[in-house]
Amino acid sequence: MLLELRGGVWGRLSNMDGERSTPESPPIVREATRKDAEALHALAGELADALGDQRPRTEPFRARLDALLEESRARVLVAEDEGGVVGAASLWIKPDLAHGDTVIEAPMLVVSGNARHRGIGKLLVEAIQDVAAAENAALIELIATKDNGAARAFYRSLGFVETDHIALEFVGEMRGSSDPGE
Repeated sequence: MLLELRGGVWGRLSNMDGERSTPESPPIVREATRKDAEALHALAGELADALGDQRPRTEPFRARLDALLEESRARVLVAEDEGGVVGAASLWIKPDLAHGDTVIEAPMLVVSGNARHRGIGKLLVEAIQDVAAAENAALIELIATKDNGAARAFYRSLGFVETDHIALEFVGEMRGSSDPGE
């Protein structure tokens, strides 16, 4: 399901004993670095598990992260609190002929299962909106599976609307050789 936006509140947390506590400082969202690779890989694994997808392998994941960090039209954002990285988002800033403008595509937004309902997802979406504003983007596109009602409700609560677009993925063998020597 494709969601679009045209155009955090930090609460009280439970500690390990289930008691309510207030953190010393609110979470922050920042650009990812190579040092975040292990935490990002763990979050990508959580997302894959939730979607029923295959978990990403470590070395290809690190290589892709390195490439994204060097790509001027991509961003990888992390949300962290005193405990470390608790959420992440990746996005592409893409010129889009179909819209005749710049579009922000956010293929990944994930909050760790033990950090949900604390405003982390909202902080990540706000950071994506900041990038969209800085890039004069016409819209933000993200994808949620039709069965992920919680994510869809969350995005709708932030102003996204579900569209009639249908996302298709090619799952067959790619044509051509991946080995330039063949």
